[in-house]
Amino acid sequence: MPQKTALGCALIVEDPMIQRFVGGILKRERYAAVETGLEQALLTLRDAPESVSLLITNVPAHFLEFAETVPLIYVATSPDPALANRFRCCRTLRKPFRPGDLASCAAELAPRSDV
Repeated sequence: MPQKTALGCALIVEDPMIQRFVGGILKRERYAAVETGLEQALLTLRDAPESVSLLITNVPAHFLEFAETVPLIYVATSPDPALANRFRCCRTLRKPFRPGDLASCAAELAPRSDV
């Protein structure tokens, strides 16, 4: 059964193929992963920020208002270091990446809870 991270779920905002790939990796690692679109992710973060403990996206500019509060895994072919540095807790993954690299970033930024 998937375990939530210490504070909540991992939101994945990416194109559908990458969402499925990332979601599958995180679910195998026993994370609660939610594949969602940009608008729904923003609503969730604004209305129930405590339900999210990790954001995974290739469009971090849309989430700058949460840069101090939500850990980010920034997935891109050419991540923008200046944009990544605006987030308090951020790791970048260059596409293509290995599943183990994603799992390591997730474990570092949002450890699973056994509760």
